[in-house]
Amino acid sequence: MSRSHPTHDDPVLAGLSPAVGGRLGSHAGAGGPVRALGVLLALTALTFALGLLSKTTCALDDWSPTEADRFTHVCVSDVPAAYTGTGLVELAWPWSGDRDTRERYPVTEESAPVGLWNYAAARLTHVLAGSPDVSERYGQPVDVVAESDDVASERSLFMAINVVGLAVLALLTTAALAAVHRRRPWDAAGFAAAPVLAFAGVLSWDLIAVAAVAGAMWAWSRGRPVAAGAFLGVGVAAGVWPLLVLVAFLLVAMRERRVAWVLPTAVTAAATWALFNAPAFLTGRAQWNRFWDVLVERGPDRGSLWRIVADTAGLSHDVGLRFSWLFVALWAALVIALVLLAPSRPRVSQVAFLLVAGLALFGLHYDPSQALWLLPLAALARPRWRDLLIWQSGEVLFFAATYWWEGGLLSPGDGEQSGFYWLAIVIRLVCTGWLVAMVVRDLWWPEQAPLDDPETAPAGAPQVPAGPACY
Repeated sequence: MSRSHPTHDDPVLAGLSPAVGGRLGSHAGAGGPVRALGVLLALTALTFALGLLSKTTCALDDWSPTEADRFTHVCVSDVPAAYTGTGLVELAWPWSGDRDTRERYPVTEESAPVGLWNYAAARLTHVLAGSPDVSERYGQPVDVVAESDDVASERSLFMAINVVGLAVLALLTTAALAAVHRRRPWDAAGFAAAPVLAFAGVLSWDLIAVAAVAGAMWAWSRGRPVAAGAFLGVGVAAGVWPLLVLVAFLLVAMRERRVAWVLPTAVTAAATWALFNAPAFLTGRAQWNRFWDVLVERGPDRGSLWRIVADTAGLSHDVGLRFSWLFVALWAALVIALVLLAPSRPRVSQVAFLLVAGLALFGLHYDPSQALWLLPLAALARPRWRDLLIWQSGEVLFFAATYWWEGGLLSPGDGEQSGFYWLAIVIRLVCTGWLVAMVVRDLWWPEQAPLDDPETAPAGAPQVPAGPACY
């Protein structure tokens, strides 16, 4: 089986190869999937470490730096604030209905799996910190508890535990992506060495859903629909948006008139979703509802097209919500038409990428960490470094501009709206649009696509012949 190397397949890597001795020679050993995976995991670790290095300023201040330092050095993360902001410092159950607890701390706004993740991390933090007596903290004001030296040390430990967990998820994501295309493990480098992973990897807990989606893509490619459903159930419970990946499975199955392919996946996904939500739902349904209330209550917010419209022309929450969902629905309809009318069967990663991109382009809000949603799908859908870097350059610019804007560094002196931030949003939208256009071109003109791999459907489904062996 003939194989090619990334320096032969990707024009950008071919152009950079002279710096490391040139392209792989015809007599060089091709290596193998194990060797490729080792390099990819090392790249993931290096990328993740570089991202942590960029947050050194916050780490040195026990993740409680001044607002100026947080925004100037862009070392922001939602993770450490969860420890002192939602009662984990006192080992409060995230969905507790206890009146005293709720008077001291707000209910977590995170999904059930994220809440369980954080509660487990808080338990481990307390064990490693010597099991401090939390009863002493009950009689102190919340702000006094948060500012104590012991709690500052615990907050850093809580962050370190989360970082280790998120790093493991990043490594597992790389391993799953490398296994999707059997003869193209190097496509996973689009995730492993991504600037977006470095900057946004520890911003929040989005890697839980991202890893679940990568696992679902791997299981689907191996003809394991039940496993794919289990992974998707975790992803949907953690972040909702992976539901669009299930829709992508369904659309590809519809294209082949084999909707039954997806039935085991959908049933397993629903059962897994219920399983992961059960602890929160059964112990505090009203508190569990908070996650869903936040999704509905949040109006035109940072990062979105609708934020610009709201700032320039005025846009109420209800009107913005209607317009946002209208555009997302129209986008989804266009994707469905494209899938059904395309000259050949699309790859699942292409369809999933386009569906999730609709949220990135027309969603009511867009946080910097949401770029991680697209990252694993983009790496599989369009494994070309030129296009991946064009898209991510817009994301990195938007990442920095968002926190500089929130820190007042981009606010004009006359008190007017920040045109610089609007520009960053527009650039992000244009760069995302570029990658979308490339994926659409590959789907509509498959002969121009960088690979021809059907991302195998479940066992028993008709198999589409794979393209030339590569990587």
